[in-house]
Amino acid sequence: MRPPAPKPPAAASSSSYSQREPRPENPLLLLPSSRASKFSLGCPLLDRLLSGGLPAASVTEIAGESATGKTQLCLQLALLAPQSPLSASALFLHSDLPFPLHRLRRLAPKSRPDILDHVLVAAAHTPADLLSLLSRAQRLLAHPARSPHRLPIRLILLDSIASLFRADFDASPADLRRRSALFFQISAKLKELAYRHQCVVVVTNQVVDVVEGDAGNTVAWSSGRRVSPALGIAWANCVNTRLFLTREVDGGSGIARRRMKVAFAPHLPVRSCEFVIRRDGVFGVDPAER
Repeated sequence: MRPPAPKPPAAASSSSYSQREPRPENPLLLLPSSRASKFSLGCPLLDRLLSGGLPAASVTEIAGESATGKTQLCLQLALLAPQSPLSASALFLHSDLPFPLHRLRRLAPKSRPDILDHVLVAAAHTPADLLSLLSRAQRLLAHPARSPHRLPIRLILLDSIASLFRADFDASPADLRRRSALFFQISAKLKELAYRHQCVVVVTNQVVDVVEGDAGNTVAWSSGRRVSPALGIAWANCVNTRLFLTREVDGGSGIARRRMKVAFAPHLPVRSCEFVIRRDGVFGVDPAER
């Protein structure tokens, strides 16, 4: 006698199927910059603009004309590093002289007289200087126990990248190729440090006037001029996130209004926020309160 044929499984109900069906996810959440820890700018409004702050393991560029607040932001970040959840030291590499030590001391909280001990400062005058400093920084990051009195470095600031390329380069094809090669070499080293040691890397950049066209680079209005970040599209491809600071002066009151705009980022939409520079730092402005 042949055994009865097995009954086919009952069809799953639509409700049970919908429970087992995987839900689609936002692909942006799969990016390393979305999963990485965030470094606060010290202001809830600016952190909201950046969905929590500056991401670790990537390179963020802050571009803008003079007096838009690029260096102020870097000084503020350097002082926030020891007090942040990262509990880290900051490495501040500067190419513009002199270093604004007086401003750094004024921003430092009086309750933390030791905080300046965790801000390491070094000058870079040429691309070769910068690459040498980054190699030395790699040894410091790899062996933090050699400086037990200092917190490990988790924040690297470079102010500014454009100043390193003011001289020794012209518009000849050979020099343009050599300059682009240095861009990629510097960018590769910064990204290696950021990814391997989960560092937050911030680079400032200056701007140039845009006469006609934009050649694919970011363009914005600032002080009544069309400007674009310096070093062109070659350098734009070397950073993960670009924040563009702009400045407009009110003709009646003479008050400068500044904005921070997300020009591009793998994890953020294009949006902006107004901010002010005060004696105690850089802070966002709520449109409802302005």
